Amino acid sequence: MKQVLDLFKAIFTGLISGIVFAIPLGPAGIESVKRTLNSGFKDGILVAIGAVGADALDLIMINFGLFSFFDESKKLEGLFFIFCGILILFFSLEDIIKRKRNKKEKYAKFESNPLLKGFILAITNPLTHSVWLTVSGTIIHQWRDNGFFQYILFISFLIIGMLVWFVMLNYSVIKGKQKFNDLKDSKGLERTIDMVLAFTGLLFIIYGIIMLYRY
Repeated sequence: MKQVLDLFKAIFTGLISGIVFAIPLGPAGIESVKRTLNSGFKDGILVAIGAVGADALDLIMINFGLFSFFDESKKLEGLFFIFCGILILFFSLEDIIKRKRNKKEKYAKFESNPLLKGFILAITNPLTHSVWLTVSGTIIHQWRDNGFFQYILFISFLIIGMLVWFVMLNYSVIKGKQKFNDLKDSKGLERTIDMVLAFTGLLFIIYGIIMLYRY
């Protein structure tokens, strides 16, 4: 009986943890909302799936110690922040420029593929790695001590929990979109999202430069 309760505990804790961890929206989450507004629920969810896939890969790499070099070299971490910032800034500014031109141009491969863009935005977000490094050393480590099966079950439902949150978020966006029937209001919201992404990218670049000079 205790084993069954432990399994249910792993499922429930993993699900809730996944939802909680996904609530703070990073660049990929913001892009998911923007895609839902622009292209519909399906594209928004594909961005989210790509982002969650990157998070899952992050967890695997961290548990194999593949991100430990960031702790050993702050200069390398600073370079990573700069690279990620440039990439995010590029994505957002490209959208802003295309909107100003008001042309129906074909997007590049990473732009037209929401799954790929969600993955790239998430895997290149340095804050994501920092969060998972912290979580892996605390909550996830406790489940690893409970046995392999409970550990895998917890991780699996943690990932499912993140997907559940993105489904709920994008569904709410679709429902709320009715309040933005005016094209001008909708475009204004899109511009705001792009500016938030551009500002985030700029902050990453500045922080990376500070780390390079400090260390």
